[in-house]
Amino acid sequence: MTTKHDEFLTQGAVGLLLRVAVASRNPGAAPLEDELQRLSRFLQDSMLIAHAIPHVVLASLLDHLADEVGTEAFETRPAEYRQALARAAGDDPPTDFLRSLAALIRERQFRSYPDMTELPLSGWEANGRFWLTSAFVSSMVSGEYDSVDEALDEILTSEHPDCHERLGNLAGELQRILYLFRTPAEFDAAFATVMPHVTHARVRLLLDAVHAHFAEQH
Repeated sequence: MTTKHDEFLTQGAVGLLLRVAVASRNPGAAPLEDELQRLSRFLQDSMLIAHAIPHVVLASLLDHLADEVGTEAFETRPAEYRQALARAAGDDPPTDFLRSLAALIRERQFRSYPDMTELPLSGWEANGRFWLTSAFVSSMVSGEYDSVDEALDEILTSEHPDCHERLGNLAGELQRILYLFRTPAEFDAAFATVMPHVTHARVRLLLDAVHAHFAEQH
């Protein structure tokens, strides 16, 4: 059972790292090396995250967890964490696996990651970066409304009047996406597989609607 003290193992950077490692063992999945590069990019691309969870802290935490394997303390950790660690380690001893991850994270090359044209977004990275965009676009095309214009009006009105932070964050995501992927072709290449409902045209419409909402209502 997960307690409030153990949530960092299942919901934080460690949990994400193990989920990525487990997924990389599936047939046809991206290799672990690529997923670690994406994780490095994800953690460093936000100054806030990089400040809160620098690489040295994550690596040291993994070394600490490696020391814990096989002890009484390890047996009290959430079953979800222990099972994920076993699946991620595969045929390797969990202690060795954790130490190898810590060593990789400390290497200089881990901190110099490829951009999104060299190493495309994966599903977990796209959802982690652009979850607000995905949620709002999903509402736009849910079929609940007679038209996109009606959908946009209803969705943004439902956020009002306490919408500054949430819609401000949404606008930031939308602008960042359009900055990273300048043309519809680049956009489609990035999102067609990982978020097919998020299209260049829908992102433009949503961003324009957010700007109009702030101009008219605030």
